[in-house]
This record gives sequence, structure tokens and C-alpha cells, in this order.
Amino acid sequence: MRGECAKKESAVLKRLGPVPFWRGERKCLDALGEMYSRAMENAGRRLLTLEKRTRSSDGNR
Repeated sequence: MRGECAKKESAVLKRLGPVPFWRGERKCLDALGEMYSRAMENAGRRLLTLEKRTRSSDGNR
């Protein structure tokens, strides 16, 4: 599932086309695609943590 989401998100990058003056050792699309994937994982973990905190604080009222 994770890889599938990353592919969908990197579709935006593909539509933008090549990045001018890119000098990285890896292709820009590959590097940014990996960053997108890690950012999505991090955001998912943070949302789950926030949801758990919200549920536990609602239960204490």
C-alpha cells in the first residue's frame, strides 16, 4: 500500500517534468519520491498519535 501511495504522489512530480539545473547523484524524481514516501509515513504516525491522545483525553471527561 505504501509504495502505491508514493507512486500516486510522485505522479505530480512527473507532470512537472525535469528539474532544471538538478545536480544530484540520483534522479530528482527518485529522490523526491523517496522523500514523499517518508513524509507520508511520518504524517501517518503523527496523526495516529494525535488521534490516540484525543481519544484518551475525551475518555477522561
